[in-house]
Amino acid sequence: MAPFPLVARPFGKTSGGQAMALVRTGAGAALRLPLNPSELAGQVLIGSQLRPTEASMLPGKAPDATVDLALQGSMKPYQWGMNGAKYGENEPLTVRAGQRLRINATNMTMMTHPLHLHGHTFALPSGLRKDTVLMAPMQSFAIDLDADNAGDWMIHCHNIYHAEAGMMIALEYR
Repeated sequence: MAPFPLVARPFGKTSGGQAMALVRTGAGAALRLPLNPSELAGQVLIGSQLRPTEASMLPGKAPDATVDLALQGSMKPYQWGMNGAKYGENEPLTVRAGQRLRINATNMTMMTHPLHLHGHTFALPSGLRKDTVLMAPMQSFAIDLDADNAGDWMIHCHNIYHAEAGMMIALEYR
């Protein structure tokens, strides 16, 4: 197969550049990289908009406990946190083994953040199970998880530079 261009643009931004690479999987002449491939002009499919099969959904059950999770921060000043403080200064979320925990998540920033949970999958309101979900600016929704993997886990923004700046919180079993 001849080399082909790989082009990416940031999602949800109105300005900014794009990343370009030439992928070689075999011999052949290098192609000229297009600056505006037509594929990038189409509708973006957001994974969380998909619908799950019934077999992949969490079993029907009401939540045993509910907690709030607020993603907070800004670029200027460069400060990120969850539930009012940066990691280490915020109160961990807690759950007991066997519980169905509902997390009412709210992105209180003007940026899109990929919210990631370690050690579990969670169900979106559609029933789709994920371990990471994009949260648009000012978006809120509930995610449900079954506490079936005891331990101390992290919930954080998957933009690691935001997590390192404090946009993390612990999820602890009690």
